[in-house]
Amino acid sequence: MPRYHFHFINRELVCSDTARLNLPDDEAARAEANLTASDLRDIPGEDWSGWIIEVTDERGRRVLALPIGPRGHIVR
Repeated sequence: MPRYHFHFINRELVCSDTARLNLPDDEAARAEANLTASDLRDIPGEDWSGWIIEVTDERGRRVLALPIGPRGHIVR
């Protein structure tokens, strides 16, 4: 099963996951990133404007770069 890395990036910081996720495929990684972005937007008092979630596979290939955005922001 492929291993995916999730990086949280803004202009000043790059925060990478340390556990990494084993997911069946790229589509599952995209779904996980969307769910994570939604969860982050729901944290009261936090502003995620300017942040993206970048997902890479175990070879370093970028699978997705997803803007998190502010609360109420929906990415399809």
